[in-house]
Amino acid sequence: MVCQARFLCLLVFYVAMTLFCSWFRQAPTNFIEPVNCPQNRFLGAPRLLTNGNVDSLTRTGRTKPALVAVAGSCALAAALIGPARRGYSFRTLRGNSRILCAASGSDVGVVLLSAGVGKRMGASIPKQYIKLLGLEIALHSLSTFLECDVAEIVIVCAEEWQHIFKDHLEKHGPPNCELKFTCGGKERQDSVKNGLDKITVPIVAIHDAARPLVTQAEFEKVVSDAREYGAALLAVPTKATIKQAMGADEAFVASTPTRKLLWEAHTPQVIRSELLRKGFEKAQQDGSEVTDDVSLIELLGEQVKLTEGEYTNIKVTTPEDIAVAETILKQRGFTPPE
Repeated sequence: MVCQARFLCLLVFYVAMTLFCSWFRQAPTNFIEPVNCPQNRFLGAPRLLTNGNVDSLTRTGRTKPALVAVAGSCALAAALIGPARRGYSFRTLRGNSRILCAASGSDVGVVLLSAGVGKRMGASIPKQYIKLLGLEIALHSLSTFLECDVAEIVIVCAEEWQHIFKDHLEKHGPPNCELKFTCGGKERQDSVKNGLDKITVPIVAIHDAARPLVTQAEFEKVVSDAREYGAALLAVPTKATIKQAMGADEAFVASTPTRKLLWEAHTPQVIRSELLRKGFEKAQQDGSEVTDDVSLIELLGEQVKLTEGEYTNIKVTTPEDIAVAETILKQRGFTPPE
């Protein structure tokens, strides 16, 4: 695809330059030596004489089309070669519901964690399958990633709940990526490992299905940072003052961390797949347990980039969170499915 893009770019540039040269042979214009005027000094550009008068390229009647053609070809070159060099996908979009995400590409996979029970919700079913404006919480999360150009999505959930996702896809047509399923583990860390085992691409984004309000823009930002730094997570600066307790069962203040240094972790957390695998190996050797994914990278002593996200990317945990999430969806103009 990169070769095709470069070939197309060179072809367009050749045509534009041919038009320019054709015009130039007919133009009643002569070049003279470069002048030392301030605007031309950094280019060493020659002044243009037309009928003995100093003129500019943009003032001769035949120059405008030629310059437009050259500028257009250069712009097209940047549009074609630039993304190709960064690994972006030029895949044709299928249907009106697919939007190409600029920062993601065919080397990105998603692990969607949907195996939790959600005891604090107090519902008869896992919280991620409660409906928000007529659509299950987990499906809001899935829909966001289906609208991005990712290579594969691994849904981690109990087998009895797979039909929720399969029925949704049957109604809306096949996805543009490979869709896989795997079962959850005893702890979140185990579920992430099960999902990672199904990932075949270099970059993996792990997301909690209970965060239904993540946006494509946030996803693009955190993927871009992960490409540069190896690991990144969406997070927001903490608004509240945090108190460190003396112990798990001692409700007395031990210290007050500096608020401006504190961030609230969100998902997706995006990591190079091999780096995350090394993190799991390290955790197994040390017997460590973590509550989020980038903590495994911290165990390796590697840096993790904080990508500032949106405060609206809440985790739906309690009944009050449902009301907040529905309000945000309405503000975004979400239309409940029929």
